[in-house]
Amino acid sequence: MTTPAAGSPHGAAPARMPTQAPPEAPEAGGSGTNRVLFGPVVLGLFLVLAFAGLMIPGLRNPAPSDMPLGLAGPGPAVAQVEAQLDAAAPGAFEVKRYADEAEARTALREQDVLGAIVVGPSPKQPPALLVASAAGDAPKTAATTAYEQLTAQLGTPQKVDDVAPLPEKDSRGVSAVLLCVALTIGALIFQLVLSLAAAHVGAARRWLSCLCYAVVAGVAGALFAGPLTGTLDGHFLELLGVTTLLSLTVVGVVAACQALLGALGIAVGALLVLPLGLASSGGVVDPHFQPAFYGAVSEYLPMGSTVSLLRRVLYFDGNAAGGPLLTLALWAAGAWLVTVAMERIRPFRPLMVIVPAAAVAPARSASARTA
Repeated sequence: MTTPAAGSPHGAAPARMPTQAPPEAPEAGGSGTNRVLFGPVVLGLFLVLAFAGLMIPGLRNPAPSDMPLGLAGPGPAVAQVEAQLDAAAPGAFEVKRYADEAEARTALREQDVLGAIVVGPSPKQPPALLVASAAGDAPKTAATTAYEQLTAQLGTPQKVDDVAPLPEKDSRGVSAVLLCVALTIGALIFQLVLSLAAAHVGAARRWLSCLCYAVVAGVAGALFAGPLTGTLDGHFLELLGVTTLLSLTVVGVVAACQALLGALGIAVGALLVLPLGLASSGGVVDPHFQPAFYGAVSEYLPMGSTVSLLRRVLYFDGNAAGGPLLTLALWAAGAWLVTVAMERIRPFRPLMVIVPAAAVAPARSASARTA
């Protein structure tokens, strides 16, 4: 009987050649490792220099410079008080004259001035001071100091009227700016994560996620600052609109900067909306107490306009809220127009592609089987 030949279907199975393991990925060389470590160092130093370089010069030595101060009363008496104020603190105040106390109150409510001194027709009648605590602690302190010096010279009693007092749960008036900082940081982190992870997500879905985030963040911020804590209570719908618009604006600004400048754009956008915005916002120190640069940019940046808008809506019955609202809306519209236009010119490119581990494991198994 003939024996089946080796390797035939009826014979013994042929010996299988040993399988070679797939080659391991080469380890990163020294230069690659250095590049990986260098990125976080540069980012950290940028943040340190941005915050320190913008905030310390702007907040270290607040002093009034051309702070708008109203003077109401008869012409000769007002002129005398103006001369006394200028002699005591040259350049500290920009005096605006009003015919009577009613006009001065209206100007203070509309934030044309940050304080007002009302002079009576008789030298024996003591002057009165009108302040607005909700406009900030620094303007109130400066106006009060000038008024106290004036009454000390005249030897008259003091009469102070707070036209826009702060609520008990926001006695320092910082809740508005703290809310803006929280919303800004949240929007920055959202846009950064989106830039890292949205490698294969279409433009429409990315933009929809930005809108959804802005609404959710706005609702969360408004609920926490309003009904939950009672800090900024009483104007929930207005507060919701402002918080949502700020979140949408910050996400849009960072997205537009990234579309224009690539990865560098995220740093530029963050610089605009956070350290520069916070330092010049007027939430910590009024711009009239800072170097001229901060006062010049304050009302034109998203955070500065949002702080002003919140104060005017919450504490001044919405007076003069149109300007800050228009500024914030223009930032949002402009940022998103740039983002949409750049998507047509140069489609979105993520900073890096993040592949989930669950997607990597099957690929490795398949590679091992075919080897």
